Amino acid sequence: MRKDLEKQTRALCRSFLYAFRGVRFCIKNERNMRIHLAAAILVTAFSLVHRLERIEYAVLFLAMGAVICCEALNTALEALVNLASPAYHNLARIAKDAAAGAVLVAAFAAAAVGICLFWGPRFPETLLQIAATPPLAALFAVLLLGGAWFAFCGNRLFKD
Repeated sequence: MRKDLEKQTRALCRSFLYAFRGVRFCIKNERNMRIHLAAAILVTAFSLVHRLERIEYAVLFLAMGAVICCEALNTALEALVNLASPAYHNLARIAKDAAAGAVLVAAFAAAAVGICLFWGPRFPETLLQIAATPPLAALFAVLLLGGAWFAFCGNRLFKD
């Protein structure tokens, strides 16, 4: 019984390892994944200053998670299509374009969620609070610049 439990625990740990390896691959190799992650971090920081309600955080995190999941699925589908059809094929193009379109739809939906959650009378107040508080202004400047660097140069963080 104990050996069986140890075997199951090792299998579970391996499955998490494989999942983290997949996330690492996406972050290292997909610029759009890094853009989505940088945006999610920036939006999360803004939401903390804006002080959303619990249900609003739930909606926000679901929207951001949907975009990141779609981007990972897009990466997986592109890899499978490349494996199945190394030469150009119109159906392969359609599969890749449709998967990329799903990411785009999810990103637009997440942007709409963000507009619904943040746009209103408190939005300018939040921006003024960030601008008027030097530590917050510095934090957001670092998040913006660091996020841009991560999005476009972040693949250098990973060893091959």
